[in-house]
Amino acid sequence: MKKLFALCLVFSLLLVGCRRTNDIHVSTNKTTVKKAKRKTATKKKTTTKKSASTKKSTKKKTIKKKTVVKKSTNANYYICIDAGHQAKGNNSLEPVGPGSSTKKPKVSSGTSGVATKKSEAKLNLEVALKLQKELVKRGYKVLMIRTTQNVDISNAQRAIKANNAKVDATIRLHADGSTNRNMHGFSILQPGYNNRYMNKQIITKSRQLSACVNKAFASATNAKNNGLSTRNDMTGFNWSKVPVTLVEMGFMSNPSEDRLLSTESYQNKMVQGIANGLDNYFKKV
Repeated sequence: MKKLFALCLVFSLLLVGCRRTNDIHVSTNKTTVKKAKRKTATKKKTTTKKSASTKKSTKKKTIKKKTVVKKSTNANYYICIDAGHQAKGNNSLEPVGPGSSTKKPKVSSGTSGVATKKSEAKLNLEVALKLQKELVKRGYKVLMIRTTQNVDISNAQRAIKANNAKVDATIRLHADGSTNRNMHGFSILQPGYNNRYMNKQIITKSRQLSACVNKAFASATNAKNNGLSTRNDMTGFNWSKVPVTLVEMGFMSNPSEDRLLSTESYQNKMVQGIANGLDNYFKKV
């Protein structure tokens, strides 16, 4: 009987030990599961953070910077280029100024090159077309009085055309001629303060424009500077209601200068000088 009781006690103790062991395994399993869940959650959070930051960086990369395009201040200015003369002159008369009884031929034939035999009208147009291209490149709006030789436009009509367009400045292009073949260099013509046909304010601005072109032309070409010449008898000035200047580019009666005036490189220098003069003028007015 005692042996049987002892066996039952041992058996009971063994059962309790097994249960405790199982409980330990279960709790261990639960702890392991919890830890696994925590790790998974942490991984998810880390992945989410990374993906969020990746999206932000991607967005930053894909955002394009807006390019601010600065408009050239020259775009505010309208320039008239008057290539002097034309293929054939017109000797019909017109008043030298509004209401004037004094009359002059509408447009003369101009001079010609002693060496090149080129007409002044053709030379003027060559430079005018180059100047147009350069001014457009710099942002100016340009009005061309003529782009071909075969026109018939009087000096008064040229000025009136610029007036009607309300340009900010007119550049008149010409070349000189003289019986003295040694004469060379350029000069700039401008209206006088006592010009009775022109507005005083326009006269002042015309002279400022002339001074700027004179200085820049001399710097660009290194040509002999014959200075500023005042004229009140020019139809193209007297009819003008906008600032105006006239460039006598050089002497076609001088063999060396005549050839020089027709070269591509020198024409480009003259164009740069006139364009620089315009730039400087508009910085001042």
